[in-house]
This record gives sequence, structure tokens and C-alpha cells, in this order.
Amino acid sequence: MDPAPQGRHIITVGETHGQTHEHPQTHKNMTEQIWTIKKMLDWSRQYFADNRIEDPALEAQVLLGHALHMSKVELIINGMRPMDASELADYKAMVIRRVKEHVPTAYILGKKDFWSLSLDVSPDVLIPRPDTECLVEQVLAYVRAHLAGKPAPWIHAENQDVTYETIDSRQQYYEAVAEIENSEKDTIHTENESVEVFETEHIDNGAVSIKIVDVGTGSGAIILAIASELSDIPRKLTAVDISSKALAIAKENASNLSVEDIEFIESDLLDRYKDTADIIVSNPPYISNDEMKMLSPEVLREPELALRAGDRGLDIYKRLIPQAFDKLKTGGALFVEIGCTQSQDVMALFEKSGFDHVQTFRDYAKKPRVVAGIKCGQIKS
Repeated sequence: MDPAPQGRHIITVGETHGQTHEHPQTHKNMTEQIWTIKKMLDWSRQYFADNRIEDPALEAQVLLGHALHMSKVELIINGMRPMDASELADYKAMVIRRVKEHVPTAYILGKKDFWSLSLDVSPDVLIPRPDTECLVEQVLAYVRAHLAGKPAPWIHAENQDVTYETIDSRQQYYEAVAEIENSEKDTIHTENESVEVFETEHIDNGAVSIKIVDVGTGSGAIILAIASELSDIPRKLTAVDISSKALAIAKENASNLSVEDIEFIESDLLDRYKDTADIIVSNPPYISNDEMKMLSPEVLREPELALRAGDRGLDIYKRLIPQAFDKLKTGGALFVEIGCTQSQDVMALFEKSGFDHVQTFRDYAKKPRVVAGIKCGQIKS
């Protein structure tokens, strides 16, 4: 059967609750139905639910809104408006791709929201996910501490619970960190030793310039989110990816968002990055070979190059972490996203490469999601 009706159709009870439409044209004695926007929303919500699509109501609203060029509110206001044949055909094609072909909604729309940004996406890039916003937040908190002339926030907050699982918003997180910072205005001490903040370059007007590198940038989500929050801060931003197609998407997103100061480098990790950096951030591939076999058909539509990372999912970390240590300035930091079972392994790789103050941060689902470490210089007494 077709997953959605076309034009005016004579219908039976609908394909819900395990029941199935017979072909509409075999029921010419039934009452003719006009497919209004509301009826289509109700039908597709149930159809998505029956096919185990997560959040079926939202999927219906997003896809139908895209087909009709309407917002969620406009769909409600115009709920009794009949859909014409071309609109039904467009929506039917989307439903087929979503349910029968397992194409992720973001690829159907060609768009994905991340942070406060709307980004172009395609099957050439990983779809940005909300969990990665936690990675961005940690980088921004570190930059904020640097601008205040202080070490990393998690050194300030040692043994104090200001991680994501207990903080409801970014502003609350920053306020919590600021409160701790203000209570320790002098040099921070850990086991009677002071910790250096990272060295920075000064530009002609004397302002501090922060160098940030995003490795495996994909759509550019991470570096563009960071750029959006540091618009008034002198910075040198670099986005690196091994895929020329991914870099093309990232460049397009930067252009769409009027971010003109990002350098894009096609490179296998940091091989072709010849500068030093204050911050290196990455959401690298971290899916193991066994985990790849268990991924949903939708996730398998995403580029394997951005997912698979060997037998234990650690192959990229083993190369990236020592590379990053070599490229970082004294006091600089590396931030990486991890799989929720990889915290101990990745922290060990950080420590083996020479990083200090290695820390894991949890996401909003209370799962380990980010590991960070600092390249310390000489420790002063």
C-alpha cells in the first residue's frame, strides 16, 4: 500500500492500530474524504507511530510544515484547509523517504537546528545532535575563564557539583562557575601548586586573540556555534575535515551565517594544521565495529567516515589526542565528545599523552559525554 493518500480519496478506517488500508479505489461506495491539513496531521502522526518513528507528532508537524511552507502555528490555524493534489504528492514523497527508505528527517529537509543556528546538512555530513551542545558549552566556559585571567572552570569547581546534570541552563552554569571564581580571586591552588592559564597572542590593538581549532568539523556546527558566542572577541578560528564535501557544507553554512573569519583546511586530523592553538575541540568518530552493526537504519544513512572508529571505537582518539597535545600552547585545552561508555579509556589516553586536570563532563541525560584536559606548563610553587 502507499503510505499516504493522493488527492481526494475514498478511505476505510485508516492504517492505524495494526489495521491496514485496502486500496482506496476498491471502495467507491464509501464516503469521499477531503484531506485537510488537520486530517493529514492526525493520519501521519498515527502512521509514524505505527512504524515506530520516534516523536511521531513532531515528525508530522516538521515534515508537513516543510511541504506546505508553514510553521507549526500556521498548520494549526489553517487546519481545516484542504490540501491540493500537488501538496499531497510532495508530502507523500517525504513520508515514503522517511518511513520506507529510513532517510533522517534532517536530510529530507536539508536543514538541522543546532545551538541557535539553522544549518544546511546533507548525507555528506553527520547530523548535529543536542548532546554536542554540551561540548560547545564547555569550550565557552573555558574561554570565559581565560578572558577573566583564570584557569579552567573545572579546576575552580573541583569537588563542587556544577556539571550539566544539575544545571538547567547555560546562564545558570556560567553563574555557578562565576560564583566559585569570585570566591577565589587570587591564584587557584591545587595541592599547594598554582596552575598557569594558557598563553595567548596579542593583535595590533593589544587585544587578546584566541586560537580555536575544530577537528572533523562536518557541517561546521561546533565552530559556528562557538563563533556565534564570541562575535565580539578577537579570535582565530580554524575548521578541519578530511572530507572535501563536508568542508563545502561547512563553508556554505559559514557564508549563510555571515561568519567570514574561519579558515578551512582539508586534512586528516591535524596533519596539515601547521600553527599552534589555545583550544582544540572535536566530535570525532567513536562508534566501534560491533556497535555499527546495531545502529538504526537512519543512522546508517549518515557518512560512515564520521561514525566508525575501529574495534573499540578509540582509533581516532589514539591519533588525535597526542597530535593535539603537540599543537596546543601551554595552558591550552583539548575537548572531545565521547561515547557514553568510553570515559575511562579516553581519560587514560589524555593522561598518557601528557594532559593534566583531565575531566569528564556529563550531558543532560547524565551520561558521560565530554572529556577535557589541559596542557600544563611549568608548575610554580
